[in-house]
Amino acid sequence: MADVLHRPGQGNRRTGKIVIIGVGNLLLKDEGVGVHVAQELQKKDLPSAVEVHDGGVAGIGLLDFFQGASKVLLIDAADMNLDAGAVVRFTPEEVAGKINGPRFSVHEVGVLEVLDLAKALDQYPPEVVIFGIQPKEIGWGTELSPEVQASIPKAVEAVWEEIDAGNCWGIWRSGNQDNRESGNP
Repeated sequence: MADVLHRPGQGNRRTGKIVIIGVGNLLLKDEGVGVHVAQELQKKDLPSAVEVHDGGVAGIGLLDFFQGASKVLLIDAADMNLDAGAVVRFTPEEVAGKINGPRFSVHEVGVLEVLDLAKALDQYPPEVVIFGIQPKEIGWGTELSPEVQASIPKAVEAVWEEIDAGNCWGIWRSGNQDNRESGNP
């Protein structure tokens, strides 16, 4: 069973919208896990300050979602040499310089490359967090491996914790599980 590694964000209050983007290719088994997580989040009764998008394989098209965002949360399959289904929270700065050799993202144009382009175009959001989920199988098919399927609730909870970290977004009272489940304040 994979663990969720989480480090809460800054505790200061922020304004603006939170944009959550699940990326991946649903036709390549575990490669589509980010989209599956986004679909689960879309079922929640989300606060108006939170948007969830299926980024699919949009590549540089992801930049369109960044507009007006104070914080962007990206969810993606990431080859981190961990147990299948492991969910890891990190920032782009934490993995900068670590993508030499094997690609970190399994996309043709990876999330980190899109973020580099956003910086170059002065479209980089004030805060970016990535949730990487270790895939087990990348190949033709629409079913997730059991390990990656089992990681979806953990990834959803990690995203909720990120939004709730320090109650910095004022969306609900910290630690209130009932509100976190329903998404209501």
